[in-house]
Amino acid sequence: MKREFILLISITGLLLALSLPHAYSQLVSDNKYLLQATGFVAGTQTIQSSEIDLQFSTGTLSNGNTPVTVENGLVSISGNSYLNSGIWASTLLRNGQFIVITGDAQNSIGDIIHVNIFGRLVQTSQEGSVYYFTGKITGTTEPFQVAFSAKISSTVSGTIQPTQTQPTQTPTSQNQGNTVQVSIVPGASNPYNQNYFSPSSIPIIPGTTIVWKNSDSVPHQIESGVISTSTTNAKASFTPDGRIISPVLAPGQTFQFIVNSVGTITFYDPSYLWMSGAITSKSEIATQMATTQISILPGASTMKTGQVLSPPSVQITPGTTIVWKNNDSVPHRLLSGILSTTTQGQGGSANPTTIAPSFQPDGQIDSGTIVPGQIFQYTMSRIGTITFYDPSYTWINGVISSISQTSTQSKPIQISIQPGSYQPQGSASQQNQLYTNHYYLPTDLKITPGTTIIWTNNDTVSHRVLSGTSTQKQNNPFTPDGKIDSGVLVPGQTFQFTINGVGIIRFYDPSYTWMNGVIVSIPASSSQTIEAPSHNPGLH
Repeated sequence: MKREFILLISITGLLLALSLPHAYSQLVSDNKYLLQATGFVAGTQTIQSSEIDLQFSTGTLSNGNTPVTVENGLVSISGNSYLNSGIWASTLLRNGQFIVITGDAQNSIGDIIHVNIFGRLVQTSQEGSVYYFTGKITGTTEPFQVAFSAKISSTVSGTIQPTQTQPTQTPTSQNQGNTVQVSIVPGASNPYNQNYFSPSSIPIIPGTTIVWKNSDSVPHQIESGVISTSTTNAKASFTPDGRIISPVLAPGQTFQFIVNSVGTITFYDPSYLWMSGAITSKSEIATQMATTQISILPGASTMKTGQVLSPPSVQITPGTTIVWKNNDSVPHRLLSGILSTTTQGQGGSANPTTIAPSFQPDGQIDSGTIVPGQIFQYTMSRIGTITFYDPSYTWINGVISSISQTSTQSKPIQISIQPGSYQPQGSASQQNQLYTNHYYLPTDLKITPGTTIIWTNNDTVSHRVLSGTSTQKQNNPFTPDGKIDSGVLVPGQTFQFTINGVGIIRFYDPSYTWMNGVIVSIPASSSQTIEAPSHNPGLH
């Protein structure tokens, strides 16, 4: 057996050495990557197929070495899957020519393995960098020697890229576009007025002239900017970006600005920060826009376990306009942001303690105040995901997911939230929240980008599906990353989400954190063989 393994190593190494043994890696600092490694592990008695999927980010290059942070990982040995646990120590050496990866992983019954592998760069291309890995995996019934070929590719294409707009000032030559009148309404200087600009949301095409008129009884000023601090009420803090700066407008005076770029501009009054609005500029030759409606439901301002938005999350294609309507009896405001804390449950309790989630605004969306019966609309012109919320009632939140119109279409995969999942099952060791379990069926998935995942709540209580990263802490095992948020799923309800990016996604229920699973999205062009998703029952 040892002779067979040596022969295997020799053949694999010879084949890989025929490529580019002296090429330098395309890996760069401060980026995100997916490592897909397949090969064999050889023990004293057996040789077994194995693979490793790691999602990691690189730090800052120093003296030719770059630190690596492993965010998610899946190790499989003949179908027995282990998820990363603890802190994995990894480093890129000699400008990416070598990589060291060390860490522990755990399976669904609590068995822990230790991975210690060393990779050597053998080829680079536009699709990624190929490494040859050797090393050991211990903690199994017998120690294994590793022989892997690994492809490392960037996952940046699957991440959110903010819409970029170039700073512009009003040109001297008048642009022949449309004109939109915006009124600074009477009483706008009073924060309790609930309405400050009319309209506060302005969809336009490049070349449109925006004309603000001060109809209030006090002077005002218009500036563009971004939200710079977290807020807990309807007021916001802005940082000017210099694109729009008006003089002080006395009552009755006007100011105009021509928008020549594509993107979103948030404007406000620096003296009255509750006064804000948004200009969304889209290309005139863009594809005809679809419209999606979201309702803020009656009673949404009172925290409860039921739905406060209908629907709570939407999936669209670029160019779609989302229209929110306030059907509640009190004013609301919608901001986009990053979820930083969420609902937490008490282990083993069917009635978890509920707290309001917390968000960090990112400045992409700001509706201003939406009074009862009023609407706010926003056109999503790019691919990506946006989480939105009400800063005064943060339990009112949802997700917009914009996917490519030409994405690869795969058969949807069904995930069942199993009956009784709200109660932890098995022994205490089997309730470890750092690895997947069978509260979802299936628990682990391997897909190609463009696959739609459909979760169905077959339990007798409400559930929620969030995506996040592992904290390796028992009391708060996950940190949400804002990619997936189903909202509250009542019994029998479904939620679907299409994954177009490449990488590893951990999903979980924030109230019952023993419920968690993993999705590995790998391009169809990968050197790995990927089974048809519709026939893949999971990796356990």
